[in-house]
Amino acid sequence: MRDGSDVNAMARVVAAEVFEIEAALVTPYKLSEGTLVSTRAVLLKLTDADGVEGWGEANPYDTFTGGTASDAARALKETLLPAVMGSSAPTPGCIDEELDTRLAGHLSAKGAVTMALLDILGKRLRVPVATLLGGALRESLPVLWPLSNGTPEEDIRVIDQRIEQGFSSFMLKMGTSPIRSEIQRVADLEARYGSRITLIADANEGWNREEAREFLKGVSGSRLAFVEQPLEKSDLEGAASLARDSRLAISADEAVAGLSHAARIGSVGAASVFSVKSSKNGGPLRAQRIAAVAQAFGIRCYMNSMIEFGVTQAASLQHAVTIGNLVDVGHAFMSTLRLAEDPTDFSSLVRKGVVHLPERAGLGVEVDESHVRRMAVSGFHLRSPQ
Repeated sequence: MRDGSDVNAMARVVAAEVFEIEAALVTPYKLSEGTLVSTRAVLLKLTDADGVEGWGEANPYDTFTGGTASDAARALKETLLPAVMGSSAPTPGCIDEELDTRLAGHLSAKGAVTMALLDILGKRLRVPVATLLGGALRESLPVLWPLSNGTPEEDIRVIDQRIEQGFSSFMLKMGTSPIRSEIQRVADLEARYGSRITLIADANEGWNREEAREFLKGVSGSRLAFVEQPLEKSDLEGAASLARDSRLAISADEAVAGLSHAARIGSVGAASVFSVKSSKNGGPLRAQRIAAVAQAFGIRCYMNSMIEFGVTQAASLQHAVTIGNLVDVGHAFMSTLRLAEDPTDFSSLVRKGVVHLPERAGLGVEVDESHVRRMAVSGFHLRSPQ
């Protein structure tokens, strides 16, 4: 910055660069809608008039969020970034609100903007983003490891390996196999591991009401921490019925897109856990409001991910450590460990199954820009008129 007189103020954003990047998954991931072998994201770099840089990331996934990485890049280029660069003092909260007046939807793209502006503001104030969000309540969190749709034998191979690395929470992806086999899968794993691990079942909207009730009845005596999104996201009535009748907690994931969705779910009692994803929910500020709605309804939060690169993982972590109503399980900060490459150092924050909040200002993650450029499959650069 040129001097210390305006250290607390945001300066005009004079340059923006967008990179659409892709990386392979180390191990293919079987979900109810298919098998993922790679992931795409949009990285955003903003530079202000004082030369301070901030990074953001959008992780659209058509099945969950609607739209693709190319759609997010187009929204940034045509509408969102011109609004940011047209502001003389682009504070994150004001810009977050302004973007909704310019374009409906596109929460992931808007989230990338908010992440980058929070990164800049934190660096200007020399504080972590967690401080901007109210202050960290903890310095670390346990990390979960996900398991594909598969058999107990396949699960055991992964669990045994990850236990050695310090992981103790595991999410079982479901939704494609017969219900009876999924019930048996839970029973077999609990018989083998007992209280040594915590299990979560996630159907990703893969069941109808009858199937969901059969599963919940079959695992009613289990130690499952919660069952995530068993029904289609639009079936809140069915989810509320399951939540009333089941001993196990029901989590809403795909159903929790924005603030109005969160309020509706809470008001009808359709979940007792919210799956919060910083990119899906439109960035840390919007995710923070969803967590506040959850707390108002006595709902706990689980920090989830979209198979993300390190910028979104860092933004999610900065928010996660400020939440008082987190569910007592491992949270999804293993995403970069599942990728063949990541242009950030976020993976270094995950040690022995625990993610540690960095002490650095802003999002607290280092981005290797040369690595980003090598990974880019497309992109563009905008500069404000002099």
